[in-house]
Amino acid sequence: MRSLRLLLLACALGCSAHPSPSGAAPSPLEGTVLRASQAPIVGLPDVLDNDTLIGKRVRVLGWCAGAPNLLVGRRVGAWFLASPDTLVEVRGLVPQECSPSEAQQTLVLLFAQVVRAKPDSGEKLLLRLPD
Repeated sequence: MRSLRLLLLACALGCSAHPSPSGAAPSPLEGTVLRASQAPIVGLPDVLDNDTLIGKRVRVLGWCAGAPNLLVGRRVGAWFLASPDTLVEVRGLVPQECSPSEAQQTLVLLFAQVVRAKPDSGEKLLLRLPD
């Protein structure tokens, strides 16, 4: 009976969640984000200035600054997301908000992964992920 209690106690301790060393809830940037609803919202300047975001999945708010020669909503390619002081290249499906009549007028909340534009480069871009 005593060995059964020890086994149950060991199992309970081994299977319980371990809090972070500081006791705070873990940051969404530390774990694997699988869905858009799990991703933190960051600003476009953060994408360019914060190297800790490289490889992370985030949501970014901006407006479509242009999708040269791409058909909106049906094509994958390079286009641009902007804020008042920042412009970032995005690769992936072009949203409906990039139509010529709506570009630079409608905000877009984009689910994307931050990556380097080229290996060993300081430049970054966004890879759009499906919502």
